Amino acid sequence: MRISETMTVGAPIETVYGVYADLDGWCDVLPDVVGVDVHYMDGYNQEFSMTVERPGGNETVRGVRYCRAPYELELVQTTPPPGLSRMTGLWTFTERDGRTTVTAARDFRLLDENTPAGAEEAFAEKLHGFLKINLDLFRKAAEEKGARA
Repeated sequence: MRISETMTVGAPIETVYGVYADLDGWCDVLPDVVGVDVHYMDGYNQEFSMTVERPGGNETVRGVRYCRAPYELELVQTTPPPGLSRMTGLWTFTERDGRTTVTAARDFRLLDENTPAGAEEAFAEKLHGFLKINLDLFRKAAEEKGARA
């Protein structure tokens, strides 16, 4: 299943892209991120692990991102969150009149293909909520960074 959310940010594309691309700064932007380790970065390929605080305990995901500055970040989670067999994502950035529109898309598949009817839709709705919150937190961080520049 594929979902997406979009938000416009009052900052130039390079600033917005930079906030999303800098995994070391995610702990400052997202309150549920408790740790990020970047294992490899060559300017285009980025391998990382990230630990997120959840009600049931901390979860660690591992992934690879392909950085196409300043227009796209593509994500493949090689270790997806619990309950998922697959999670990929794409952030796209477009600028108009000094404002940047960010679209965050996620493709996922639940771990158990024999889940009850409606389980995938319920997870998609929950994921929509996370995307909306995170886009707003990144918007605030990018706008603050843009105001300081």
